[in-house]
Amino acid sequence: MKYRFDFSLFYSPTQAYGCVTGYIETPGSATPGTLIALLEESEAGAGLALRVNSVLPPKVDSFATLMLEDHLAEGRISAETLARRLEVQGRYFVDVY
Repeated sequence: MKYRFDFSLFYSPTQAYGCVTGYIETPGSATPGTLIALLEESEAGAGLALRVNSVLPPKVDSFATLMLEDHLAEGRISAETLARRLEVQGRYFVDVY
């Protein structure tokens, strides 16, 4: 199934780097607690998989939205590096605050 997703990327416990959105396909239905792989491990860095917190129903002519758990990077540089990987490798959109 194809879903839209949304999660916040933090570089400290209290400082958000930005919001990540995009689309992903899963082999079956996603429910709260399901682990969603967004990036595979590669030479560019570790993989990224996040749990589904909730599923918002689709609007007319749209997809359901997966609200994923927030991700805390190990500092601002790590958040910037991860954001670039998400954009380039995952082809997701990162809205930097």
